[in-house]
Amino acid sequence: MAVLKRPRTESKADPTAKIIKDSVDQIRQLERQVAESKTHLNNIVTLIQFCEHESPKVVHAAMHALFRVFSPMLSKGELQKPKKAAADDKKATVTLWLRDNYVKFLNKTCDALNLPEAGLQIPALKIVLDLLKLESAAIGVHSGGHHFANDLYFRVVDALLNCSHMSQPLLNEFTQKYFGYYDDLRFYFLKNAATIINTALGSHQKKDSKMPQNKKQKLSKPAPSAKLALLLENSYAIMETLKTMPTEAKEIDEFWTGNPDPSGEKKDYIGDSLGFSDDEEDELVEDLTKDASATHVKRHPLLTLLNHKRVFSDCWIAILRLPFTPIIYKKTLLIVHKRIIPHLPQPTVLMDFLTDSYNAGGAISLLALKGLFILITEHNLDYPDFFKKLYVLFDRNLMHVKYRARFFSQVDIFLSSPLLPAQLVAAFIKRMARLGLSSPPASIVIIIPFIYNLLKRHPTCMQLIHGKADGDMNDTYDHSEEDPMKCNALNSSLWELQTLQNHFAPNVSTLAKIFNEQFTKPSYNLEDFLDHTYATMFQNEVSKKRKGEAALAVEAPKGLFVANVEATADEDDNESVVPGWESWF
Repeated sequence: MAVLKRPRTESKADPTAKIIKDSVDQIRQLERQVAESKTHLNNIVTLIQFCEHESPKVVHAAMHALFRVFSPMLSKGELQKPKKAAADDKKATVTLWLRDNYVKFLNKTCDALNLPEAGLQIPALKIVLDLLKLESAAIGVHSGGHHFANDLYFRVVDALLNCSHMSQPLLNEFTQKYFGYYDDLRFYFLKNAATIINTALGSHQKKDSKMPQNKKQKLSKPAPSAKLALLLENSYAIMETLKTMPTEAKEIDEFWTGNPDPSGEKKDYIGDSLGFSDDEEDELVEDLTKDASATHVKRHPLLTLLNHKRVFSDCWIAILRLPFTPIIYKKTLLIVHKRIIPHLPQPTVLMDFLTDSYNAGGAISLLALKGLFILITEHNLDYPDFFKKLYVLFDRNLMHVKYRARFFSQVDIFLSSPLLPAQLVAAFIKRMARLGLSSPPASIVIIIPFIYNLLKRHPTCMQLIHGKADGDMNDTYDHSEEDPMKCNALNSSLWELQTLQNHFAPNVSTLAKIFNEQFTKPSYNLEDFLDHTYATMFQNEVSKKRKGEAALAVEAPKGLFVANVEATADEDDNESVVPGWESWF
């Protein structure tokens, strides 16, 4: 029996209904995305507002939340400025809006560096420097070359230099982990700091014309003195920590934003174009490590040692133009010969600063000696009045300043040349001997070995020991003469040393008697006498081991109060004692 089969009919869906259904689904999906986007954008605005909250915990949480929002966008390049987007381009509009809020977030984070709470300053510094790394990498990938987001870093440097609440933890965090370790962060800090300080001082340099408009703060007047004082305090506090600088190009190998030339090949670079301002390119420099006859190649400024020295020099010159306080003035002179001069491309730029300091007198002159002497001996600075000024520095105040030991150790170097005129050396010997008459013992024990060494080094001056003058009234030496070549010291004598042999301090009198013996002993090591003070001299006396007991020529007392004060010595045994004092006898 045949089974009748139902004819198969193909179900054909209505194409119009399918299109409508797909469109509805897309519209609903877009509506959900728009709703989520609106919520997301509203959250960004709210978090930026929370960055100004009174509670430090709220500010801390808001900054970290915004960092988690913007860091993926930076890595993906979603914050790049659109190229001439149409007016109705919604994506470009959202991108611009995000960029504006990102800039607001950066400003809030930089402002947090000035908060009095150190617990917010350090996280803010870490966040903004992490953003610097992300922004530099993203723009470098987009542009096809190395990039340093100096526009962002400029804001960080400006916030640090103008920070009115610079805490020690913030200073240590920046200088030890970033500024003193990474070559690119140090390079651009020095460059930006010089620009900021020069702008505050009202100066304008030619190279400033290439900077973005937001850096061309053309001021008709310098900044107020309070701002200059703050710039000086913060800039010096940071620069004071810089104890090492690269001395060879191969030492430039640590970079926060990546090596400009990781392959070691000489390439063109994308300059330090600013991620959120108009693009710019730094000047390309020639490779100074090549021979002059070789073809010039273009290198990134970060890879050239000379550029590091130039920005270091520009920064220090800008700082030296600020109105110094006496404390910072002295601190700068203490480090100028070790930490500044060796890293300058032209050390003679400090000539005016050091000569003015040397002419200032007092402790400032003492501290300027070393730096000025280095310029004279190593960099051909012509300063004919050096020894004349040095001679004038020997006055009574010198023997009481805390820089006395440093001064004598340097003068020992200055007078070490056997080619110095005998009249000049005799003037210094006589000047120190005369000052020894009114100096504290701690200073005299420096003067005596110093004179002994000078006499051994310059035998012509030995006639001072055998001179005929026996006192100040018959002395031909003119102590008031400021020119050592005119004081007539060589025709005098060292009668002052004979006077010091009768000094009340046993250390001084014993040491001065060395001039009564023949000059057969070797020269003294002056370093052994520079650190003497009253405390060390007293400690040496009490720590000496003495033989036996000291003899006393004093009779034992027989009482405190005697009833009959007119009693004779024979009646001492019968003297009565005031009642109540019997236990004392």
